[in-house]
Amino acid sequence: MTAGRRRRSYIEVPTMDERKWAKIPSIPADVFYADIEDSVPPDLKTGARDKVVSLVRDPSYFGGREFTCRPNNLNSQWGRRDLEALAEAHAPFILYPKVRSVDELREVKSIFERNGATPEIMLLVETPQAILHLEELASVPGVGGLAFGPGDLSLETGTSLLEGARFFHDGFAYGRSKTVMVARALGLEAVEGIFLADLRNLEILRETVRRSRLLGFSGVMTFYPPHVPVINDVFDEVATAVA
Repeated sequence: MTAGRRRRSYIEVPTMDERKWAKIPSIPADVFYADIEDSVPPDLKTGARDKVVSLVRDPSYFGGREFTCRPNNLNSQWGRRDLEALAEAHAPFILYPKVRSVDELREVKSIFERNGATPEIMLLVETPQAILHLEELASVPGVGGLAFGPGDLSLETGTSLLEGARFFHDGFAYGRSKTVMVARALGLEAVEGIFLADLRNLEILRETVRRSRLLGFSGVMTFYPPHVPVINDVFDEVATAVA
């Protein structure tokens, strides 16, 4: 993590949605991440990759705020080319999705190293294999953070994502706690993605973010811009209380 920077709030901005892209200057997020993976359909993957690479080369659109990106997994149809393009552009920070093994992660690193790039890698913990091998994965040099991703994990495990209107905390208790503990033991950042049945219910959002912070997460990821001020506020409340 860059010295002096805060990463309370991360927001996913769908790379090929120009309407949402135009809102970026007004969103008070600490980190913006452009997606080449889940939000991009197959016929737009190449265009999304090209756009993200251009942003890596010139991130001025973000007004000095931190920018990262999420490529496709190495073992997908598009992953290797995504990683090669980001490596050639010397991307400083990537979110690597659906990691399953140390060998896979080492191959990701080697793609960057062959191009003289050494990005900070935040691992998205969203497979059961990642949770099983988390200590080994997090110990690979270059890993700077862990991000718990319940959305894809729910699909892989059959665990319910929601309990009524709320995020189903209990169903992910082990994975969330392990993510925080491993991150803290190794001096890494720990963040998590959050979900709500009703995105507009900011009171439930506030409660959900508080529970994330109480568990020990240092930041939260969302894809809904109105969430960002609430996320920042919750983490600022905690920082003020500690001070």
